[in-house]
Order: sequence, then structure tokens, then C-alpha cells
Amino acid sequence: MLGGFIGVDFSDGRVKTVTVTRGLKGTELRKASFEGEPGSAEVKAFIQGQISLGTRVVAGISSSPLLLRVLKFPFSDSKKLRRVYRFELENSTGFSLGEDVLSDYHEVGSSEGAEIIVPAFGKEAFESYLGLLRGSGVEPDQATLSAVAFSSLESSIEGERPLLLIDLDQEHLNFSLFDEGGLSRVRNCDDAVERMRNALSSNSLDFRLINDQEERRREFFENCSMIAEEVRNTARYFESESGKEIKSLVITGEVCKVNGISESLGEHLGREVKTVFIPELGEKDSPVFAKAYALALYGNSSGRGGLNLIRNLYRPSGIAKGLLREFRLPVALFAALFLVVAFARVTEGIYARSEINSLRSEMERDLREEFPQAVGTQDPVAFYREELQVINRKLKLLKQVKGTHSPLEVLRAVSATIPKGVSFSIDEIRIEDGGKTKIRGKSSSYEEIASIEKAFSESGSFSQVKVGQEGKAVNDSLKFEISMVAN
Repeated sequence: MLGGFIGVDFSDGRVKTVTVTRGLKGTELRKASFEGEPGSAEVKAFIQGQISLGTRVVAGISSSPLLLRVLKFPFSDSKKLRRVYRFELENSTGFSLGEDVLSDYHEVGSSEGAEIIVPAFGKEAFESYLGLLRGSGVEPDQATLSAVAFSSLESSIEGERPLLLIDLDQEHLNFSLFDEGGLSRVRNCDDAVERMRNALSSNSLDFRLINDQEERRREFFENCSMIAEEVRNTARYFESESGKEIKSLVITGEVCKVNGISESLGEHLGREVKTVFIPELGEKDSPVFAKAYALALYGNSSGRGGLNLIRNLYRPSGIAKGLLREFRLPVALFAALFLVVAFARVTEGIYARSEINSLRSEMERDLREEFPQAVGTQDPVAFYREELQVINRKLKLLKQVKGTHSPLEVLRAVSATIPKGVSFSIDEIRIEDGGKTKIRGKSSSYEEIASIEKAFSESGSFSQVKVGQEGKAVNDSLKFEISMVAN
């Protein structure tokens, strides 16, 4: 079978690939692995041997993003989300994000509006990552955060929801939280792996050697408490976010090659930890190939709407001419079908034009009866449209008058809401249409800024209260900006 998606996973000194190809006879799954340094000629030859004609490559990033946020919107239109999500990302950080920051988003199931997971990476670091991939023979069509890609395995991972998936290899520790609706949160904590390496006095955690060295194995399990601590902290954080207790813990990654790792983590945590099992991969290969399999499925299911950090960054080179030769017959059949459809459309257009002329005549007769002053009009549709526009303008004026917030009313509400006993100064109060208000000022501490935000949020006079920090002013005071909408 031609085409399909291949997930490429570089971790632990190995490259692992899973190819998923769907055809008329069903779905074909092929997995392979190779030991070698990324960028070497051997790895490049291996990967080029795995990428079939027409296969789309999906690569995963396991390292910590520059920024990672969950944003909420009162609408779910994908085109609108793509236009505005970076502005909301800037609002959530309080800093401007320039062209040197790359970002994209993954939509999360939400009953009202949309909730999205947004990772952002520095452009220079991301281009260095792309250079490593290209040196290994990989021209990715899609690059996504590995923790997000695990969302494609939601139906394959067994366990009561909410479920926390722990992905651990020699350099990275990532978490993916699944609730009844699928993936809802992700987190990265690479520094826990760094602390464990330092405790073991090792530059890398070669999980394959731990089983053969009893002293190394004992030290490793003693220091598993560092990983368990991050699992516990992450579980508490996600539970506070969702308001639900996590029911299941599942671990995946190269660490699963260490005999007894699930039991050791379970002892440190005081609860059961299971090793990931994906029926399509089998019990032995599930922890090893889960990430590459998730990447392939994520690319296959997400289309243009999935998280893709190289979107509009560059155009992959490669096999367009070969694809044209392979699909010459399908292309010819498609062209013939297009001509048939085009002819049918032209016929429909001629018929529709005659129907429009007939309807226009009827409209002219009705127009002369209803509006005698419009007897001489040449375009009844335009006449009705102008009448409707006049009515809409009147309604809009009435609506604006009814919903107006006068500057005096807003200032009174601000004055009544400002908490007493808080030391701060106001440099500017800006009031816009619809009661939108921005206050710029200075304060001596973060706690005072937080108390001001809380007072406005709980006042009942304002909604959509957001605080952004702009930096430090003179005398070590803090500049801040509060934006809100008067109710």
C-alpha cells in the first residue's frame, strides 16, 4: 500500500518508527527500530528505507516548550481560533510574542466554546531541531508536541478516567491527562530526569544496562522517588484544575525496560501504576513504540487542524513527481469526473438563471402593490435591501443606546470597587465602547496586584478581568494593567 503516515521517535540513542497505511483491504501497521546517533549516515539510510512513496512524516518534540498554556474561548470556529489564539496567548503571559516564537494549538473537547492547548518554542531552537531531523533523512510534514500526540491513543489506553499517562525516557518526562472527553491537559518536567541523572552520577540513564548491574539497579530504584514526586505533584495540579480525582496511572517509554519499574513507582506513590498496553502493538512492544504509533495516528486523524509547529514555516521537498507517476490513472479518472461535474453545474446554472428571472418578475409585481412610490425601480432586490438596511440601522442605534455604559458610570464602579488599604497609583483609565475598561498603574508588590484583581473579579460590576504585568518602574515598583468589561 502506498501513502499513509509514519511516526518518527528519536529517544534513548535509538530511532523508532511506526507506519500506518490504510487501504481498501484494511489497515497495515509496520514498526521498526534502529540503534544509532541522530544525523549519522546509518540512521539516515534506515529511515529512508522506512519511508514509502507518498508517506507523510510526523515527528514528535519531547523537550520542554518555551511556553505551555491552556486557553479558553466562548466560540469554537476553527478559522477564528487560528486568527486570535496568539493574541490570547500574549494576554495570558503579559509579554509580546514576536516572530522568533513559533506556536500552534490542539483543540480539547469542551461543552461550551473551545479549549485549546498551546505550546510555543523559540524559532532558533526549533530550526536546530529541524536540522537534526533533516540530517537523519527526515523531512517532516508535521511536528507536534509528543505529549499532545498521545491524544490519538485515547481509545486504546485502558484504565478508568481521569487517567494520567507518564512518558519517561533518558532525557524527558512528560504527562498527558485523559478524562471522559479525551486529552485535556499536558505537562513537561525534564528537570526531574536531570536531578535523577545527577544523583546517579551519570550523563545518561541507559535503562538497558540497569537490569544487568545489581548495584546500579538498587541506586536507580532508590532515586525513583524523584520521579514519583513529580508524578504526585502533577496529579495534584491536574486534580485541582479539573476538580476530579485521577483514577488511573499508566507509564510508557524506554524506562519500562527496567524490570519492576511499575511496582517501584507504585510503592513510592502508594497506588497502582500500570505499564501501557496497546493491543495493536502487543504487550512487549507497547511501551517502546507507543510514542511513534501515537505520532502516526495523530497525523492521520488531525489533518490541517492538528497541532503542527512547522505550519507555513517551510515546504517539504521530495516525492511529488514520483507520486504523480504512481497516481496517473487515479488523476485521469478524477479529471474525467471533474468534467462531468462541471457540465452538470453549467446546466444547473442555466436553469437557475431562468428561475431567477421568473422570480424577479413576481417580486416587481409585489413591490408595485406594496410600495406604489417604487413603481419606477429597475431592481426590486436592491430596493428591498435598502429598506432592510434602514430598519437595521434604526435597530442598531436603539440597541447601542440601551446597552451604553457612560464613562461616569464606569468611573463610579471603579471607585467603589478599589480595595481600601492597598498602596498603588493609577496612571491611566481608558474607557471604550461597550464598557471595555483598561487601568494602568503601579504597585509595590505582586500580592497587592492580586488583591486588586480579586476585588474587581468579585465585585459583580465587572467581568472578563485580566491582569498583565508590563515590567518594573522606578523605586522597584511594578507596572500593571487591568482589562475588564463593565456589566
